[in-house]
Amino acid sequence: MVFDFKLMVRMYVKSIFSYHATGARFTFKRLVFVLSFPLWYGFLEITTWICLFLDEIFFPGYRKIIIKKPVFIVGFPRSGTTYLHRVMDNDCQFSSLKMWEIVFAPSILQKKFFLMIGRLDRMMGTPLYRMAVRLEDKAFAGSRSMHRISHFEPEEDEIILIHIFASLFLTFMFPFDDMNQFSRFDTDVAPARRKKIMNFYKKCVQRHLYVFGPDKHFLSKNPASSSKINSIYEAFPDAKIICTVRQPVEALPSAISWVSYGFNQFNTADQMVTTAKILSLLSHFYTYPLEALDKRPEACRIIDTYDHLVKDPGEFVRRLYDRFGFAVSEEYQRYLDRETEKSKNYRSGHRYSLDQYGLTQEQVVRDFEPIYDRFGFERAG
Repeated sequence: MVFDFKLMVRMYVKSIFSYHATGARFTFKRLVFVLSFPLWYGFLEITTWICLFLDEIFFPGYRKIIIKKPVFIVGFPRSGTTYLHRVMDNDCQFSSLKMWEIVFAPSILQKKFFLMIGRLDRMMGTPLYRMAVRLEDKAFAGSRSMHRISHFEPEEDEIILIHIFASLFLTFMFPFDDMNQFSRFDTDVAPARRKKIMNFYKKCVQRHLYVFGPDKHFLSKNPASSSKINSIYEAFPDAKIICTVRQPVEALPSAISWVSYGFNQFNTADQMVTTAKILSLLSHFYTYPLEALDKRPEACRIIDTYDHLVKDPGEFVRRLYDRFGFAVSEEYQRYLDRETEKSKNYRSGHRYSLDQYGLTQEQVVRDFEPIYDRFGFERAG
């Protein structure tokens, strides 16, 4: 069975009896989560799996969809992966999973249902859409200064693996060591289990393309996929992987801030406890993808820096298109020119200090010395 029921039960039981082992405090917020989880998650998954089963009856043709040259963007969090994803998603030859699909509609039946609701809503002047946007603005107000989340925009499709209880995002809800395997997917998840997870993910991609265009190239962005390089190539032999690398002194505090936000939605702990947990999960995302990709032919992968991306996104994208054999249309070229012009005036509105997370520049440079050596990043502050 692809759904890991045993792991789910074990994590839920630990949430009741062994939560102290996480270093977090069992607060009222945590109590509400523990009591509500079986209700909302149970309803979501029962509905989803009924619809996935019905797909096999009503839409068996999705299995025949050939996934041609899918593109996977990986890298340490806050290293430009989201920006690159959004730039490439503006090219009509690509298609990405949006948040509403990932969470509420992994099946074809669910997709068609929500698309029908969307058409009816537009006929009435989009009252449901406007209400959803207002609710989003309130629900995600605390995160949008760091990362814009919307159900109507492409998002990290690693989240779709919550439907088989195999997503790294579940670590936010269940911060136990049992979940750490998903941060070192290629090396720590058992081979048979790894194959089942990737097969489920591949079917989700086929379902998406079945509805939104079998002729399109699938586009995915997941920092969590930094630990899945070999698994991606095994599941998608035609895959193209892009790895963006950012100066660790800049990326680390920004990543800790963002991941802390996710952790704090379900837990309450001292910042130092949270930081230690995050670093233990994410440090692998810097070194492993480079090691794994270096062993692959250049025609199916590219490694480049965040600085090159934000300095000239047009040139960055054209270079990877040339390597992977994608055409640049005139319309998309005009879009790239506009993005490049905008990038000249871009300044991040956020500054994060290493000190607030108990880190020093010397420590970061020492811990990530191979990254500094390879990319020639500045070591002095």
